[in-house]
Amino acid sequence: MTAALIIASGKTDGKEFLKPDKKIGTITAIERIVLSFQHSGIQRIVIVSSGADDFVKKLVPSMNLTFLECADGPEMFDRIKTGLAYLEDKCTRALITYVDIPMFSADTVRALLDAHADLCIPSYRDRCGHPVLLQAAHFARVRSYTGGQGLKGATKALGLSIQIVEVADAGILSDIQKDTEYEKLLPDHDLAKLHASFRFRIYKERTFYGPGPHHLLCLTRETGSLSEACRYMGISYSKGRKIIAAIESQMGVRVIETQQGGRGGGFSHLTREAKELMRCYDAFCTDAKQVFQELFEKHFSHPMKPDV
Repeated sequence: MTAALIIASGKTDGKEFLKPDKKIGTITAIERIVLSFQHSGIQRIVIVSSGADDFVKKLVPSMNLTFLECADGPEMFDRIKTGLAYLEDKCTRALITYVDIPMFSADTVRALLDAHADLCIPSYRDRCGHPVLLQAAHFARVRSYTGGQGLKGATKALGLSIQIVEVADAGILSDIQKDTEYEKLLPDHDLAKLHASFRFRIYKERTFYGPGPHHLLCLTRETGSLSEACRYMGISYSKGRKIIAAIESQMGVRVIETQQGGRGGGFSHLTREAKELMRCYDAFCTDAKQVFQELFEKHFSHPMKPDV
């Protein structure tokens, strides 16, 4: 599985703070990056911001993201390390970018996914940009690096192989802090086109299961803790409990078994019924997305033009 890591707070080399809330077109920079990754088929997306940046979570609600916090002091590279530490056993490779580079294309992501070096870097007209792709086999080694020049310095010091991937995408270089060149790219960007969005929900007497609850169960399974899962999702524990209660009420079965405290600490385990619900949900979505896309192309194959 390929994951995406978005650094959403801190200062750039020019000592300017990143601006996840800057409007790019009709949406914010961070929304545009998340949507671009999702449009490219990347489902596991992790956002690293400072503990004080709760507003980042509010910019991208209900998008099934994982939020990590990093102290204000560390360098940008420390934020990358925070993300890599979390993703180390959860993916095979990770796309890494800063929130101020939101104009890359889905074609660029696909070109990177076809590359196989330790570190794959997109290049447009002999200039390298973002996102970059790092193989998970080297996450631990990169995290152990304490020298200068961040990921670039780690790559050189650790002797990682590099593949420069040539792309026809000026968006990999478009830094929204440095100039307004990104405005010229908006009309032809992927998100200027129509796309289908599939969000499957299940209900009985009320809707109780969908992308959000599914993400909560996935994180609970990974962390062994409902409270940790809620923290990673950027929701309160009380809201998480309400989501679980709704599932259990409508399904008529327990989905989480919890033990409080004790010598080994508390834990939350998914029940057999919860795991089966998740399996069915994943399988249905996989099959349905293909059919859904075919129907979308059938009915929206011709550009929709406004009446004159």
